[in-house]
Amino acid sequence: MKLDGAQFRNAAKLIALNETKGEFTIFMRQNADFPENFSIGLTYSPHDGREAITLLRCNGKHGDFNESFDQEHPHWDFHIHLASENAIEAGFTPEKFAVKTTEYASFEEALQLFVKKVNLDAEDAEKHFPTKNQMPLAFEQ
Repeated sequence: MKLDGAQFRNAAKLIALNETKGEFTIFMRQNADFPENFSIGLTYSPHDGREAITLLRCNGKHGDFNESFDQEHPHWDFHIHLASENAIEAGFTPEKFAVKTTEYASFEEALQLFVKKVNLDAEDAEKHFPTKNQMPLAFEQ
């Protein structure tokens, strides 16, 4: 991750193991001052010239809902955006709608969930996105 303005940023291109005609890119953003404000996503860029679409975004807490399209939009909590045909048909970006999640509570946990959701090869995933081993806490009485 490299600091760019107010955010740490990183990106990586992925190679599909099947005959996919296009390119996948992972993007990662994390606010330097508010680490709970982050986004980890996967985009697909077809080789036929059509516009790239975001297929998945795992987001942290970054503000209130957007009343213009969904009063329950969970920007105030950890949430996941997933591309849907309904969003496209309504004229929105494919990943417009989101659902609150309790599957992660930090950037690091979201990254590990993201790696699983996009089905990255286990060996490559561990090499490029290593899990952080946390020591158990000990409390004095």
